[in-house]
Amino acid sequence: MTLEEMFDQAFATAVQDRRDLIRFLEGVSETQARWKPPDGEWSILEGLEHIMLTEERFRTLMLKTLREAEASGRWDNAPPRPVKMSLETLRRREQGFVPAPEELLPRGAGRFAQMIQELIPARQATREAFLPYRSRDLSRLVPPPGRYGDLNLYERIAYSGIHDALHREQMERVTRQPGFPRE
Repeated sequence: MTLEEMFDQAFATAVQDRRDLIRFLEGVSETQARWKPPDGEWSILEGLEHIMLTEERFRTLMLKTLREAEASGRWDNAPPRPVKMSLETLRRREQGFVPAPEELLPRGAGRFAQMIQELIPARQATREAFLPYRSRDLSRLVPPPGRYGDLNLYERIAYSGIHDALHREQMERVTRQPGFPRE
């Protein structure tokens, strides 16, 4: 597989997970999205807001890593034997519950329908920001921080989609809770 194909495949996976999330969200009303589960779990709107905040942070941190590698000429910062969770393990949620950092906690703000419309453009903006590096070998470039181990940049891109899928699962749980509006 060429470097360009590796780059494209990572984004294709992330975009597919984003499209699956949108398909789910299109069946949810504004009232349902704002409904707050009594157990303290995030509302669907809060989950969506968190996803949008995470996309911005992901883009910023990965661009910083890419620009630092470009400036230094060091495209291999992976340890000799990277220790990491596999993407399959992460998709199966074997990492368990992971609390969101303070800056990624939702505030319950925003219009639901508008945020749905912004999901694909946000992912496309991330891809476009990374395009100048498409022909670079990013398989040994490990951005910090490594909560799930030494995931390289391709794996981090794919994980951005897995993150969407995990939150879609959380949102689906919300729809099954007693008291969820059935409009």
